[in-house]
Amino acid sequence: MTINVFATDMDGTFLNDQNTYDQAYFAALFPTLVEKGMHFVAISGNQYYQIATFFEGYLDQMTVVGENGAYIVDKGKVLKSYPLPKAIVEQVIAYLEQHQLSSEAVVCGENSAYILASASQENKEYFSIYYTKLQEVASFQELPQDNILKFSFNTPMDVTEEIITVLNETLSGQVQAVATGHGNVDVIGRGVNKGTAMSFLLNHWGLKASNLVAFGDSDNDLEMLNLTDNSYAMLNANNTVKKVATYQTTTNNENGVLVVIDKLIRD
Repeated sequence: MTINVFATDMDGTFLNDQNTYDQAYFAALFPTLVEKGMHFVAISGNQYYQIATFFEGYLDQMTVVGENGAYIVDKGKVLKSYPLPKAIVEQVIAYLEQHQLSSEAVVCGENSAYILASASQENKEYFSIYYTKLQEVASFQELPQDNILKFSFNTPMDVTEEIITVLNETLSGQVQAVATGHGNVDVIGRGVNKGTAMSFLLNHWGLKASNLVAFGDSDNDLEMLNLTDNSYAMLNANNTVKKVATYQTTTNNENGVLVVIDKLIRD
C-alpha cells in the first residue's frame, strides 16, 4: 500500500473540542510529508477562509477544501469551484423563508458567507466560528454579487433528520441536504461532496483511491470514507461513520489523526 494523500475533516476530527490542535506535533510531521511528496488535505463543511486560519505558514504546501467539497484550493491556487445555479439558490432561500429557518441560516459564497442582520446575536457568534468572512445582509433576497456554494442552517436535533428528508424530497435532483452534526444541516449541489472533491484531487494528481487515507466523524464525511479502504473513524464519530470506515483511531481530543499519520509516514 502506497500512501500519497492524507485527507482529514476538521471539526470533531482534526480539531479538538477546544477548536484547535497539537500544533507542535503537526509541525514535527509536516516536513516529512512534504519531503516524501505526500499531500495533506484539510477538508471541511466550513468556509475556506476559516479553515485557512488554522494553517498559516503551510498553505503554499497543502490543500484546503471548503464548503463540503464545493471549493478546492491547492497550494494557494483555486482549482475548482461548484457554484449553485441562480434558480436553485432562489428556491432554497424560498424554502428557508417558508419554514422560518432563515434566521438560523447562512448563505455561503466564494467571497463571503452571509447572515441576516436580524439574526440573533447567539447565531451570529455561532456561525462566526465557522465562517471567518461573515457579512450581515438585510435580506437573502438581496445578496451581494457572489457565487453561492452552499447553505448551512441549524435545526432542533430531534427534527434534524425529518427536515433533511423533506428537503431532499422537495429539492430532489438539484441539491442535497446532509447532517454535519449537532443539528446543523448543509445544503449543497447534488453530486458535490467530500468524496467527489477527493476524487477530483486524486485524478488531478494522477493518483488512485488506494493512495488515500481519510479521516472523519460525521455524515458529511461518508462519501470520502467510502472512497478508500484506508478510512478511519474517530472514536467520537457517530455510529454510521464507524460502520463505514475500515479502521478506528482515538478521539479528536487525543490527536487521533496525527497519531495515524505519524505511524504511516514512518512505516
